[in-house]
Amino acid sequence: MNKKANRRAFFVCLFIGLMYASVVFRLPEKMNIARISGEKKIMPSSVVGSVQKTNHDISLPEVPASIFKNQPAESESPKVAPHQPEPQLPPAAQRIVKLDDKTIEPNFFISLPLVVYAIKEGLIEREGLIFVHKEGYNTVNCKKPIDILRDKDEQGLKAIARLIGKRQSLDFLKKEGIVLNQDMEIEKIITGVGYSVEKEKLLSIYNKHVSEDFKDLFPYVIQGTAVVKTKQGFEFSKAREGQGADHAKMEDQEWTMPNLINLSVRAAVEKLALHTSKIKVYGNGNVVEQNPRAFERTRGETECAIYGRTAR
Repeated sequence: MNKKANRRAFFVCLFIGLMYASVVFRLPEKMNIARISGEKKIMPSSVVGSVQKTNHDISLPEVPASIFKNQPAESESPKVAPHQPEPQLPPAAQRIVKLDDKTIEPNFFISLPLVVYAIKEGLIEREGLIFVHKEGYNTVNCKKPIDILRDKDEQGLKAIARLIGKRQSLDFLKKEGIVLNQDMEIEKIITGVGYSVEKEKLLSIYNKHVSEDFKDLFPYVIQGTAVVKTKQGFEFSKAREGQGADHAKMEDQEWTMPNLINLSVRAAVEKLALHTSKIKVYGNGNVVEQNPRAFERTRGETECAIYGRTAR
């Protein structure tokens, strides 16, 4: 038994001695296989103990600095260009009429024959009132078609366009040789925005449809360009200062504000329409308040307001 125990102790001591010898002479590191790429060496990790890695142990490939240009930092979110709103076009009456030798962006020049056509066809009434647009709750403006044309009232023309209808407008222009895209909005058709027509065709529509009944509208001036009536027919010309003075004289006519209290809103509007086209209606039912007051003297196209019983 003692011999077997001594033999075991001998082999255990021998094994321990070999382990210490391997550590002293770094045999595991010398026997390990390391990948070598050129002159760059990567230190393999040892199974015995940990090896501290330094900047000299591992070398990284050189990377050109140019690839980092315009790259956001990891902690920073990429910059997004601010949203730029689409430029809004000015109202049609304030846009410059584009005119060359043969074509024109018609602007409000197209609206006049369209409105005249609608009156002749009975689509709207010459002396009827057009409810233009709401300026507030339960509030509307009323104007006659002729006054809408004279004032170049864009909202009023759009209201007329809806009464005429898109199909009627396109068919009328098509018969006169002006073919427009079927998808064009009715408001753009009557305000003459977004398309062009031949000047001769546009003037031909004037000569064919605009009668002497509408002579008070001429010369019809838009942004320095005018349609004038001559012995040969309608023509384009440059607007002269002082054109439209006849309309200014009408503004000087004096009249007395009628008493509208207890009248229905419709009857009150019809009564005021004899003197002015600038009428605002608030509410409905019978009139309980009016401005200007009854029997007050006023002049020209005075703006009037009537308040119905249900006005808020």
